[in-house]
Amino acid sequence: TFEQLEIRSKDKLFNFCTKQGIKVPKNILATNISNLHSIQNNFSYPVVLKGIFYEAYIVNNFDEAVVAFNKLKQKWGFPIIVQEYIKGDEFNVVGLGDGTGKTIGAVVMRKLYITDKGKGWSGVTILDKTLLGVSNKFILTSKWKSGLELEFIKSAATGEYFLLEINPRFPAWVYLAPNAGQNLPWALVKLGMDEKVTSFSNYEIGKMFVR
Repeated sequence: TFEQLEIRSKDKLFNFCTKQGIKVPKNILATNISNLHSIQNNFSYPVVLKGIFYEAYIVNNFDEAVVAFNKLKQKWGFPIIVQEYIKGDEFNVVGLGDGTGKTIGAVVMRKLYITDKGKGWSGVTILDKTLLGVSNKFILTSKWKSGLELEFIKSAATGEYFLLEINPRFPAWVYLAPNAGQNLPWALVKLGMDEKVTSFSNYEIGKMFVR
């Protein structure tokens, strides 16, 4: 539904996660240049500026923030998300919900190589119950009925996981899931045809991919 789509949008995710007790980087929303002056009151540089739909820049000072703001404004419109920068390793989860709150399947991947756009170019499946738990919680509370991707970062300073984004679709690397034992695209097709779908219980650890 539109409401389900909205709760995981980049400008709404912080509020949803806060209510659900899910760790998420601090952020503020900017709709004009003057909003960027509040960065120094809320964050320490560097910070991340993100477009409402796509693209992100790590900026180290106010001048760089203005440049990034103008680029994102021209391409994606408002608001611009100003987000706390967290240094650490990146992890993604591809999952599928059946619309009742039940998780049909979920596979965790650790990024091994990241492009200049921040996209995972290669990765390996791992087992992480914390990340699976957060993914299951989102699917349960939102009653998500489709595929999705959750993006996490593990803080190098504290070891804590922070949820960065939830994309309302399967990611480009979704083919890793069936190769690891969970054919989530096929399960989604069966859901769309109102066929019975059995949840997956596990997947192969250490399965690697190159995009």
